[in-house]
Amino acid sequence: MRKETRLLLYFLAALALTVAGCAGAGKPVLYAAPSVLPNTTPAMNTAGFWISRHPDPDKVVLSSDEIQRFNQTIREELKLTKDLAAWPSAISGEELRATLQKTLDDLQARELKSLNGKKPSAAYWSGARQAMNLDAISNEIPRQYGLITRYADQRFLPLEEGLYAQAYDEDFDELQNSALDITTPVVVLHRSLDEKWFWVESATSAGWVKAKNVALATEDQIKPFWSTPFVVVTVPRADIFLDRTMINFAGSLQMGTRLPLMRLDGDFAEVTLPQRQGDGNVELVPGFVAAEQIHEGYLPYTPRQILSQAFKMFGQPYGWGGMYGAQDCSRFLQEVFATVGIALPRDSKNQIQVGTRLIEWEPGTPGADKTLVLTDFAVGGVTILGMKGHILLYLGTIDGRVYAIHSVWAYREPGDRTYVLNRVVVSDLGLGEGSKRGSLLERLNAVRLLKTDH
Repeated sequence: MRKETRLLLYFLAALALTVAGCAGAGKPVLYAAPSVLPNTTPAMNTAGFWISRHPDPDKVVLSSDEIQRFNQTIREELKLTKDLAAWPSAISGEELRATLQKTLDDLQARELKSLNGKKPSAAYWSGARQAMNLDAISNEIPRQYGLITRYADQRFLPLEEGLYAQAYDEDFDELQNSALDITTPVVVLHRSLDEKWFWVESATSAGWVKAKNVALATEDQIKPFWSTPFVVVTVPRADIFLDRTMINFAGSLQMGTRLPLMRLDGDFAEVTLPQRQGDGNVELVPGFVAAEQIHEGYLPYTPRQILSQAFKMFGQPYGWGGMYGAQDCSRFLQEVFATVGIALPRDSKNQIQVGTRLIEWEPGTPGADKTLVLTDFAVGGVTILGMKGHILLYLGTIDGRVYAIHSVWAYREPGDRTYVLNRVVVSDLGLGEGSKRGSLLERLNAVRLLKTDH
């Protein structure tokens, strides 16, 4: 046997052992999804295709005053978001302590695993409780505002190491609650035992963020981030700099981020940017962002604008709970609609409670019935489609197939092969048909129009 042949056989044997070892360890087998999904065409992956099919793409869905009332309903009637400007001067420490303890208890009851599949020990949970520093919570917690100064993961526990529903499912860290962008106002309520984490409330979520990513602020310092004039980011990522030459990089901003405007000067906007000083307090400094990446004030709420913004996100990576600076299905919608001033709640189960109810279906409703309702009554760019654990933006119906744009990690085919997408895609709702979980259309159970009844 020639030397080269022996080396090749040794290599193949080693490779076989490696693959067998991975399979034996329980790692899932995943497949790459095609670039153009089944039942779609390249033309469908553009905003213009759907705008051209829309009956009235430039009709204003809600005026700015109507959007304010729409957001007020979400806050005050549905209680799905919070008005931090109206935060009381102090809240009950007992209630916060109970909330944090319940968060810990709920996580422990779910029997989550470490990445290698091992269950956390009793010592792990005891250490997590100690890290939360619950005994240090006072009976009354005074209001302390803060501003996020760097993109910050928001966690259910003050720990970096993740927990998972399934072993090796590293893209789905169950301790990840959300993520907060630069300039996000928060209320700081508590510190971890090592003081490296803050428990904070934003308008849409609560959780632990690293203290180094938060600057403490007074009420006067935080007011500009709620007031006018302002600009809103209209691209998936906008770079922001600390100098007019736009060289001293300060970070990147997600679509929908709102920034206090100091002045527009040709190719750039000068905005107010929070920086964390050595003592942990905020310093407000000038920041500079390219003019083509922002819009002064909110965009008008029309189907054309929503479709255009959604398709700017086409192909952007998926990120569970905002992991990796990316977006999951609900954050995708949140960012898109933020550009027109609509403040959606964070989670899909809350988003599908917002707006005007079109219909809800019982399990087992035939797909043909659902398609008929969507074809006759759903409006592209204004309608959201909800199911357990997922939410999508409706685009339209073509030849009896319902299409949507959404941020999705994977789908299954018959035989339950998992095809990884890991991005914002256009698909028809037949995706997943024949798998144990069923197609998107089979799972669809609620439809809402993001508008008022009148």
